[in-house]
Amino acid sequence: MVAAVRRAAVELLEEVGYEGLVLTDVASRAGVNKTTVYRRWPTRVQLVSDILLAQAAEQVGTPDTGDLVGDLCVLLADVAALLRTRAARAVLAALVAGESDPAVAVARDAFWAERFGRSAVIVERAVRRGELPPGTDARLLLEEASSPVYFRLMFTGEPVGPADIELFARRAAETARARPSSRR
Repeated sequence: MVAAVRRAAVELLEEVGYEGLVLTDVASRAGVNKTTVYRRWPTRVQLVSDILLAQAAEQVGTPDTGDLVGDLCVLLADVAALLRTRAARAVLAALVAGESDPAVAVARDAFWAERFGRSAVIVERAVRRGELPPGTDARLLLEEASSPVYFRLMFTGEPVGPADIELFARRAAETARARPSSRR
């Protein structure tokens, strides 16, 4: 049931966008009763947020290659692969389209907090291995590494290949090593 509802919601997001997404339409397309949808996802924001978190959890891991740049390369390749899917792009576009809704801001903040929190282990391991100084700001490093991937794939449409990913990972690691350590 959950998979059917998520699939139906993504299909509708691709067809009608966030503003046109109606939970009763999602229920109808998924072949479930509308109360089933409303009980689990009372609002479209909660449904869209749930889909994005599920997609990211399934497709973006926390690699452990034994090397910071290697870990970042695997992470960024996973992010790029996710962003190349129509489903992820539709869900992210929905979160951007609904920016005027305070609930969307809460959902967006929760998504990024979860993703950066989960990925911070990559930076923590690098600190323990001596690749980064203690106190390195994990979120800042992860933002610097992943921002070019998001920018290219979501906004400019430029390709992101393995050489680009390695460049982004190396730049972020070098910047973090050169920056005075600080915590947010």
